[in-house]
Amino acid sequence: MEIDVREINARPATEYRYRITVYKNAGAAAAYYLDFKKATLRMRQWLIGAYPTSEILDNAYAMELYDVKALEVRAEVARSLFDTYTRMAYTRYEREQLFINGIGLAIVTFVAQYQARLVFSVPLRPALARIYDSLLKKHARRVHYLYNQELIEDGLYVIEIPPVNGRIPPNPYEHEGTAPKRDASFPRRMGGTKAPRMA
Repeated sequence: MEIDVREINARPATEYRYRITVYKNAGAAAAYYLDFKKATLRMRQWLIGAYPTSEILDNAYAMELYDVKALEVRAEVARSLFDTYTRMAYTRYEREQLFINGIGLAIVTFVAQYQARLVFSVPLRPALARIYDSLLKKHARRVHYLYNQELIEDGLYVIEIPPVNGRIPPNPYEHEGTAPKRDASFPRRMGGTKAPRMA
C-alpha cells in the first residue's frame, strides 16, 4: 500500500487542506481530504476551560477528514459528508499505516508550517472515536505531541503541540527513527500553495 500526501489550495485564508491518496494492490485507490479550520468562537468555548490562554486558542484548529467522493456524490444522494464512500477493506495494519503515513504526516507538516498549538477532532461515530483513541495513545509521543484525554468525555480528541524555545519544531517525520520510511517515488512535502471528522 502506498500513501501520497499533498497540500492543495483551500478556500478561506483560515482553512488549509491536504489530499491523502491511498493506492492498494489490484488497482484499488481512495482519496481523502483532511481540512484544518481555525477554531471558531463557539469551538473556543469548548476548549477554554482546559486552555484559557489566547496564545493557544488563537492557534487552535479543528480537523475534518472525509472521502473526496463525498463532494461528488452528496448532490445526488442524501448522505453525510462523513460517510464512507470508497470501500477499501483496510486491514488493521493498513488502517494504522493510513493514520501514521497519511493523516499523521499531514498533521505534523501542517503544525510545523503554520505553528499550530492545538489540533482537535470531533468524530461522529463511536467506532472511529475508539480508533482515534487507540492510535493517539500509541503514536502521539513519537512526534513529541501530547494527547489530552481529559476532553474525551466531551467528544473532543485533542492533540497539544508544546513549543521548543518559543517555536514549533520542524516536521518530526523528517527526523530519523520517528516514522517508517515512505516510498521515495512519492513527495515528502506538500505540493502547491496553501486538511477528524472521519466517518
